[in-house]
Amino acid sequence: MATLYIDRTGSTLRADSGVLIVEHPGSPGSERRPTRAPMALVERVVLRADTTLTSGTLCALAEGGIALVAIGGRTGERVAQLVGPWHNNAEIRLKQTLTLADPGSATRLARQIVLAKIRRQRSAMRTLQEARPDLRKATFDALGTLERILPRVGEAQGIDTIRGYEGAAAAAYFNAYFQMFPASLGATGRKRRPPPDPVNATLSLAYTLLYSIAVRACWITGLDPALGALHGIAHKRAAMACDLMEPWRPMVDLWVWQQFRGGDLRAEHFGVDGARGCLLGKAGRAHFYREWEACARGIERGLRRHARLLANAMRLANADNLAHLEAADDDA
Repeated sequence: MATLYIDRTGSTLRADSGVLIVEHPGSPGSERRPTRAPMALVERVVLRADTTLTSGTLCALAEGGIALVAIGGRTGERVAQLVGPWHNNAEIRLKQTLTLADPGSATRLARQIVLAKIRRQRSAMRTLQEARPDLRKATFDALGTLERILPRVGEAQGIDTIRGYEGAAAAAYFNAYFQMFPASLGATGRKRRPPPDPVNATLSLAYTLLYSIAVRACWITGLDPALGALHGIAHKRAAMACDLMEPWRPMVDLWVWQQFRGGDLRAEHFGVDGARGCLLGKAGRAHFYREWEACARGIERGLRRHARLLANAMRLANADNLAHLEAADDDA
């Protein structure tokens, strides 16, 4: 199954007899041939530019179970998503509400999520340590902090305490992570809204796509995306999707580093908008989308597997079943 990316302003998307057709803009006599993709082979459509489509096309996508992700704004700060029909077992959502209303169960789930994330941060840092022995002190210090935090998370009894440890781990991790990039990129730490440098711009776009994968995983497994444990209920935030994506962020971080390390993404692929936000240019986006597909396939399989495990634990209404997430966190 593939993702169809539409990245040219003025394109038109339509569905005809089981085929998605993208008509590209152009002057008379110079139009590109339309792109055609069988709907049976498309799992997701990503719109990164203003695109015209009808209500009939939206219905065809929903009926075909094809997700639609629209990313708007100069730096991709606005996201809208069509995910198709909801899972038909409302019992899971009811049990999810009841389970997360119990402080002990919610704390246990938040703990497992953070433990899984820190373990993957540790694995990513070890990979970076092997690749950059010249920066061994930075990675050594980060690993030391992660190792000290892990048992404390395992013993923590309150969600706020767990969130505090997650933040401390992220600070140590990113302090070392951003030292892995050339100083010429200007990346000194995790910064958003807008991202000021190529590394942060790439991380933000990758995280946005990861978030869309997590939202859809909730929908197709019967979880309510808005009800999370580590992430509390908040306006316009799919808290459970945010929970699910946390352990997968370090894998995305490594992928972003590899794009710059190999020279596939370079400073010249980026520009700056009027608000001083860093933007990925057309040539860079072409590479990004192609390589992201290869990375995202494995992540999506693993993330959906975790969503199914969690949905089953919620359905059984047994907090002990949340322990299965810990056993699964190294499966990617």
